[in-house]
Formats: sequence, C-alpha cells, structure tokens
Amino acid sequence: MKKMTYYFNASDKPVVLLLHGFLGSKSQWTAVAKLLENRFNILNVELPGHGQSPSFAQYSISDLAFEISQYLIENTIHKVHFVGHSMGGYIGSAFAKAYPQQLYSLTLLNSIMGPDSVARKVMRDRAIQLIDRFQNAYVSMAINNLFTPQEHEVYKDIIDGMRVASQEMTLETVMAALRAMRDRPSQLGNVDVPVQYIYGSRDAVIEKSIIETELNQMIHVGISVEGGHMLLLTHPEEVINKIHFID
Repeated sequence: MKKMTYYFNASDKPVVLLLHGFLGSKSQWTAVAKLLENRFNILNVELPGHGQSPSFAQYSISDLAFEISQYLIENTIHKVHFVGHSMGGYIGSAFAKAYPQQLYSLTLLNSIMGPDSVARKVMRDRAIQLIDRFQNAYVSMAINNLFTPQEHEVYKDIIDGMRVASQEMTLETVMAALRAMRDRPSQLGNVDVPVQYIYGSRDAVIEKSIIETELNQMIHVGISVEGGHMLLLTHPEEVINKIHFID
C-alpha cells in the first residue's frame, strides 16, 4: 500500500498527532496547531488522496491505523496524543483498540467510535452509485452539511476554499474513503487510554444523540460545543481549551 503524507519536525516535546476528516487536509488544523505548538510537537497526517497524500484505490480504516503505527515505530515516536476529526477519529478509534501502547490519549472531534448506522450505510451506498456522474454535486452538498446555516455566512471563504480543493480530488479518492467509512467495524468499548469526545451541539453529520448514546455505554468524557461539524475551523480556541488529556 502507498504511504500517506506526514509532516513532522522532531523535538523533545510530547507529540500530538492531528488527523483531519473526509474532504479535508492538514491545513484545516492550522489554527489548532498554532495554539499547541509551544507545548507540543505536532505530527500532521493527510488521508489518502487528500492534500498532498497519494490516492489509494482501496483501503480499510484498520489499514490506515496500521500504517500510522508503523510510521511511529520507524520514526522512534513511542507515544502520541491522537486528535482525530470525523473520519480521522474513526482511524483514531481503530488505532486505540489495536495499538494502545502507542497512545497517551485519544480525542474524538466531531467523531464516534461506533460503526455507521444502517441509514448512514444506505446513504453512502447511494453516493457511491451516483458519484461517478455527479461527483461535484455530491461533494458540494457534503461540504454544505458540515456547517450550520449561521456558519455558512461567517465562513464563506473557508467553505469556498474547501469546494475548490475537493474538485482536485479524484473519483478514486472519494469512493475509497466512502467505502472505508461505510465498512468500518465498531470500536465501541473501553480502551486502555483516556478517550474524550468533543462534539458540536448542532452537528448535522454526527448528531448529539449518537454521541450521548455512546457516552452512556462507556466511561469516557464528552464535552459539547455550540457549533456544527467543523469545530477545528470554527471553534479552534474552544476545542484546545477543552482537550484536557493533552495537558
């Protein structure tokens, strides 16, 4: 399998690994990374076909978790604080289950440990069937759903930038990501590291009720932020103030 793209400058500081979500890139962490860089060494990773990473025709969420584990071993990074947004959180959950010895903590930002619901799987199947003819329309709609109506007005330039960047993604990239998210297994259950959910109270992609259901099943911490699915862009300072496990 091809390798994802990693951005890392080694130092003596503890390492925070940042992994963005579907249709994103490492640039979405810019504000968060600036708030962290005085205390932590930042390892920024880009998903297949996103940003500067090469496109993979097929992979699983577990494949990407394994690749990250191997990267840490090869670069003598013993442990990290893993902060995953959306799809990045799915990978973080798989990583926490398979490689807890390489983690200090896991923060799920607008993400969950559970699998896709039946309804979500159906939606992904429909997208896969139609996307070869309507890729731009699907991607534009998907990006719209990431932001609340109020955020659309405030973050218009950011949203437009996401649309432009997404047009450079190949059909292979979009379909491979949709399949990987659809087919991911449940990672529900307690793991051997602290896990924290930070979620948007008005998130239209991963609803608050789903997060609360997971939290009721496990001994994890959940903190709500008044926002949509893109808290890393819309509320970076509030996100950093609420990530207690990386202190």
